[in-house]
Amino acid sequence: MRKESHERPAASLDPVLSHVEPLPGGLYGAEPYEAALSDLLSAVAEVSAALADTENPAVTEDLTRYQVDLNRTQLRLRPDDTAALERAHALCRTVRRCLSTGAACRPPRAGCR
Repeated sequence: MRKESHERPAASLDPVLSHVEPLPGGLYGAEPYEAALSDLLSAVAEVSAALADTENPAVTEDLTRYQVDLNRTQLRLRPDDTAALERAHALCRTVRRCLSTGAACRPPRAGCR
């Protein structure tokens, strides 16, 4: 009985990543729905982190409302609704702008439309 060798030639030991090129525009650069979904998930995480750090009731209320708006927007997001995709990105930009200023920003009570 002959034992076969499963060793690869030295030329095939090159790491795969050395042959991979990043996508222009990031991981979801060519997929608007996935990019919007990723943006929403990231914004939800940022709001959750800010909520954990605040003790101000007004800021907590505003951040909680933003969190609800982001989650609602995520649930309503559809790949074929380009206007909704842009609104999702706009909501994320608004949330991040408020988070970066550290001020309590009043989100719309009716949610993102």
